[in-house]
Formats: sequence, C-alpha cells, structure tokens
Amino acid sequence: MMKKIQRGLFPSVVCGLFSTMMLPGCIGNGTAGGNEVSVDFIPMDTTVYLDEANTESPKCQIKINFKYLKSANKNDSLTQVINQVLEDAFSSAHAGAASPQAFVSSIKESLAGDYLKDVQGSYQTDLKNGMKPDEIPNWYNYEYEINSELQEGKDSIWNYAVTTFQYTGGAHPNTWAQWVNIDAANGKKLDKSEVFAKGAEEDICRLILDKLLAEANKKLETDTLTCVEGLQAVGILLDTDLYVPDNFLLEKEGVTFLYNTYDIAPYYMGRFQLTVPYEEINTYLIKK
Repeated sequence: MMKKIQRGLFPSVVCGLFSTMMLPGCIGNGTAGGNEVSVDFIPMDTTVYLDEANTESPKCQIKINFKYLKSANKNDSLTQVINQVLEDAFSSAHAGAASPQAFVSSIKESLAGDYLKDVQGSYQTDLKNGMKPDEIPNWYNYEYEINSELQEGKDSIWNYAVTTFQYTGGAHPNTWAQWVNIDAANGKKLDKSEVFAKGAEEDICRLILDKLLAEANKKLETDTLTCVEGLQAVGILLDTDLYVPDNFLLEKEGVTFLYNTYDIAPYYMGRFQLTVPYEEINTYLIKK
C-alpha cells in the first residue's frame, strides 16, 4: 500500500547492508549579504536489505541530492537563515541539524527505519511459512528519491525546487514537488500573499488557463481544447476550480506555476508546469 514519506524521525536501525555515497559538490557562485556564496550539494545513494547477509533479499533504495548555499564566511548568518528555509522545504522534520551532512543522514536513517518497521515483520513471517525466493511479492521493495534544484531567479530571489519520488507498494509510484522562493536580501520565504496583488487571483487564473489549455492540448496531441468545459471532458478540473497554487517560482523570464499529479488532473496526465511571462503578469505582482 502506497503512502507518503513519514515526517517523523525514527531511531536508526542497523538491520540492513548500507552502501552509501555522501560527497560534497559545488556549482555556481554568487553573493549573499556581501559574502561570496556557492551552491553546494550532498548526494547520497543507499541500499537497505531486509536480510543484511543476503543482497538478493528485498531492499529499499534511497537516493538524496540536497542542494544548499555554502558561504566563504563561516559566520555568514544570512546564508544560515536561507539554508534553514531550504531544509524546511526539503524535509521539515529533520531541519536544524548540526550540519548539511547530518541533515541528509537523518533523512536517510528515518527512511531506512520506516522501511524496516513497515515490512520486516511480514517478511520474516512469510519466510517462516515457507515462502520461496521466486514467490516474494514486489511490494517488499521500496524506493525513495529526493532531488533539489537551487538557482537564481528574478532579481535577488533564489528559486528552490524539491522533487520527491517514492514507491512503497501499491499500483504505481508517486512523484510530487515543492517549490519555494527566497528573498536573497533577507532570507525570507515569499508566500503568495507577498507576491501577488490582493484580489488578483481571478485575473491570474485567466492567464494560467491559457497556458493550461495549450499544455493539455500538447499532452493529448490535439488542438481541440479551448475552454474549461473541454478540459473537464478529458478529466482536468473535474474536482476543483482553477486556482493560484502555493507552488510557483519567480524565474528570470516569468512566473511558473506547478500543479502536482492529482491537483487538477488524473494520474495519467502527470503534473502541469505552466509559465506566464512577466509582460503578461506584472500588473498583478506586488514584488516587480
């Protein structure tokens, strides 16, 4: 049965064989509060086996790529504030660790512990009942992959995108994303109320609708969708009116809005990523 990633931190359970890569990297350069900063990252690739002595046993694959800011000044408080926002977006339950490395390790340990807690008991029971290797159901195998992208957006704004893929049994895997905009001048996360003018949602939705129609036509390889009723006929906007999502990025060329899978459309349609150029939406922005 599929479930979303648990946010609590379970104690580390050493019952699997861990094959782990955890190396820092560095891309891009910029400034924050007058200090030179770069986008750093910590990748981790771990496999947890239900039977640590048997690499043919069911397993959980965990891949993490956490991107954050690294400052040339270790006392750079602004970068620390921004990284706190990044950690909250990546995995709020583990934010505030002693270091980025410790932050990533705590996520890994939590996911590994969740996996063992979820299925190890059932697996041992099945083995005692005589289950053969070729009879092991696929749902005993879990997979998690959490990636992030951090880049400069409009003016002095950091764009942060966290994408989570998981398979924990069920008919199919699930993928969702969380997007965050951060004011580089003060480290503050920018919410909708601080970006879009009050009372402008209906006008912004009209702009988004044009992009949604174009994208839906592209996905379905047609040109016949021209209105909301047409979208509803193919399963889009059946359970909700169009709205301005919390997931948006103030990118260099325009505002990109994200609707995750199931937000406005059925699973097979996937997610919708719709960009409205600034020349169209500037009228409705507080922060121009």
